[in-house]
Amino acid sequence: MKAVILAAGEGIRLRPFTMSRPKAMISVGNKPVLEYIVQSLVANGITDIVIVVGYCANTIMSHFGDGRNCGAHITYVTQPRPLGTANALCCAWPLLQEEERIIVLAGDNYIDRQTVAAALQGPVPLAVVTESDTPSRYGVVEVKDNRITSIVEKPQTQISKLISTGIYIFNKDILNLFREAAEVSAQGISEVLADHLPQLPLAAVKTKGAWIDAVYPQDLIRLNETALENTAACKAGIIEAGAVVKGRVQVGAGSRICAGCYLEGPIVIGENCELGPGVTIMPATSIGNDVQIGPYTCISDSVIMDNVVIGTHCHLARAALDCGVNMGSAILADGRSKEQSGTGVMIGQDSWIGSGTVFQPNTVVGAECRISSGAVVRSNLENRSIVV
Repeated sequence: MKAVILAAGEGIRLRPFTMSRPKAMISVGNKPVLEYIVQSLVANGITDIVIVVGYCANTIMSHFGDGRNCGAHITYVTQPRPLGTANALCCAWPLLQEEERIIVLAGDNYIDRQTVAAALQGPVPLAVVTESDTPSRYGVVEVKDNRITSIVEKPQTQISKLISTGIYIFNKDILNLFREAAEVSAQGISEVLADHLPQLPLAAVKTKGAWIDAVYPQDLIRLNETALENTAACKAGIIEAGAVVKGRVQVGAGSRICAGCYLEGPIVIGENCELGPGVTIMPATSIGNDVQIGPYTCISDSVIMDNVVIGTHCHLARAALDCGVNMGSAILADGRSKEQSGTGVMIGQDSWIGSGTVFQPNTVVGAECRISSGAVVRSNLENRSIVV
């Protein structure tokens, strides 16, 4: 069986984190979201993978290459224009026409191996479904006798909490239907299927595994938490005497955890980082490569990407910092200060934050912003904003 991963989308609602990468290449748990999908397919014996690329295609192709490092054989197909997922699937048609069955997945969702396994055990054709507390973001399905009877994209009123995950297994007849109906259409896969449901025996398979979609920047926190759930302890770097490391913590090669640091996993720390002394990192935090964190800073439940500099005595909770962010000392960005389910600040790439800045919860700061010392940021900032 071949897998087709649709990863051509731009992810506009996830700006600023998709300014220079597709949504599928946003890092959580120090790996692109797309990498978890490839690993889940390989774990289920599916190694022949077609990835449909478009926006910032080179970031995907240079990371995965031919797939051998992941135990897969990966072929790429380009979607020339962003005409929707149905058209993206049609772009892969030349590589699929000999296949009896294929599995189709969205490249910008976190999908674990259990969810892939559930799909492989169901009847064909099928769609994998799950329950959501925010169904209006997705394609909402109605099911009768394990068969999908309707799919409504982003309904204005609540129909049910059951949604399509965008994971399908199609046979050759369904592929022919898409080729005829969506070759030049801007429709999504679910919209094409909805038009044919009266004649189409599309089974619903409910997964108990992990499936998470990041729609907005704040969703990255939950993705990161889930990605770290299966983290294994691995300490390739230097941990100085006097540092305390508890639970499942990964420390990459060339990284140094200075004396007085306290780390409680699950945590992933990349290569060539320096923490401390006296830094506290609490669970569900991922720290990328080449990151410097100043003394007595505390970070919890956050995503820190590559080449980030964080000063001394900062407090970050449920925050996400994109690559190249430079943050001064005594920053306060606490996503738990108002409500447990809130998030802290989301900061785009290459932004500079002066010392003593305070961020209100749930704020999004664009890429390449400049915020002067002592500022209070209460609302979202566009790219290249200057706050004095």
